[in-house]
Amino acid sequence: MIPGASLVLLPVLLPLLVAIVLLLVRGSRARFVISLGTAILTLACSALLLPAALRGEYPVASLGGWAAPWGIQIVADGLSALMVTLSAVAALLAVLYSRGSTDVRRERFGHHSLLHFLFAGVHLSFLTGDLFNLFVAFEVMLVASYALITLGSDVGQLREGFRYVVYNLIASALFVIGAGFTYGVLGTLNFAQLAQRSAELGPNATVTALAFLLMAVFATKTALFPMSFWLPTSYPEPPAAVSAFFAAVLTKVGVYALIRMFSTVFSAEGEVTHAVLLMLGGVTVLVGALGAISQRTWRSILSFTVISSVGYLAFGLGLRSESALAATVYYAMNSVLVTFALFAVAGVAEHLSRTEQVRLGGVLENSPWLAAGFLVGLLGMVGLPPTAGFIGKFALVRSGLEVGGLLAHLAVGAVILASLLTLIALISIWRGFFWGRVCLENVPVLARSTTIGAVLAVLLTTLLAVFAQPLYGASSIVARQLSEPAHYIRQVLP
Repeated sequence: MIPGASLVLLPVLLPLLVAIVLLLVRGSRARFVISLGTAILTLACSALLLPAALRGEYPVASLGGWAAPWGIQIVADGLSALMVTLSAVAALLAVLYSRGSTDVRRERFGHHSLLHFLFAGVHLSFLTGDLFNLFVAFEVMLVASYALITLGSDVGQLREGFRYVVYNLIASALFVIGAGFTYGVLGTLNFAQLAQRSAELGPNATVTALAFLLMAVFATKTALFPMSFWLPTSYPEPPAAVSAFFAAVLTKVGVYALIRMFSTVFSAEGEVTHAVLLMLGGVTVLVGALGAISQRTWRSILSFTVISSVGYLAFGLGLRSESALAATVYYAMNSVLVTFALFAVAGVAEHLSRTEQVRLGGVLENSPWLAAGFLVGLLGMVGLPPTAGFIGKFALVRSGLEVGGLLAHLAVGAVILASLLTLIALISIWRGFFWGRVCLENVPVLARSTTIGAVLAVLLTTLLAVFAQPLYGASSIVARQLSEPAHYIRQVLP
């Protein structure tokens, strides 16, 4: 049995080491087998962190033997363990799906290696215990994403990749400034000690200003309005497997950072910061839904639904209640899996039809199973019964009504309206692509791994609703832990 302190390092170290190994391996099949085996092992290690974390016994690793707050801590509380497990699931699906959806040229020039560098950065983002190493994790993740978004050198990729790089470099510069100011004001970057010192200060204008600066950084990474303009044009450009992982996980890293900052670290800065998050969440869900209606290609429509989904999560965080946090965590599970499932279905649809356009017609007759997979994703994304999306959105709306107040009620109205608009946008795909006169001839053969990746993503989305009770129970435990930052402090600080 691997000790918890060592186990918590494996979701980061495994993909990082294998990313280096994959650069030296020749042969497409060998690279895929190593990549797939590592993804399975990483998922197993991530899942093993969950039981102890949910019991409140956080596995903590102090690198180099340096204790907190001076050393680097890798910590798996309930939220970290849950998010890294979700990310590992999406990583496994991405590796499977990439086997048939990524061309030989990209695969030969480091596709699998870059994927594992990306996984390592994402997992370190979820598990790190201090602000500076969160920045380091973001940069590892972003450098890998820069390469993946431009790998292949298509004109669209280079154009959107340039915007993506410039925009994220500006956000990273702001992150460094925010970390520097945080150290200057509070004298530490360790999350536990930051939480301790900000709680001792209580509501404080300087700390509130720091909180807003970091909120701006993470809102940019999350694609909250008005910092969301870069996402809808960037995410459709890479190959389908990369695009699906980006959409499902990368924005959730920013959401995780917001939850960590405004539940664990700046718990005393509640009134103004959470009101701003609530407002941003309500506006973002509407902007995403309206944008989805305006698009006419598969992944452009779905990219705007990603913006809406992060708006729901910001809305839940902004409500500042334990029940809303539980609903937010549960909805995050649904958002990761249903987003990956829809992007996987979109990739298959684009391959079958040889076009990104949704106005084709008659595909239901040729590919009923593809239509069924899209229907499951549609129901989950919109939040219709009996899906996990319905459970998560219903819980968010109920929490908003319980909290009360004009801003909360307006945000609830925005959430309901955005769900209706998203339904219209996704129904337009169904009507334009699956219904009507059959136009699809000579249907190409799909690689089995591509089909398996898409089917597994849809199946996992369905299982979220089947196992709603235990999963929502786990979300409630995570919310309770987040509402008690003192327990996190006791687990991390000696």
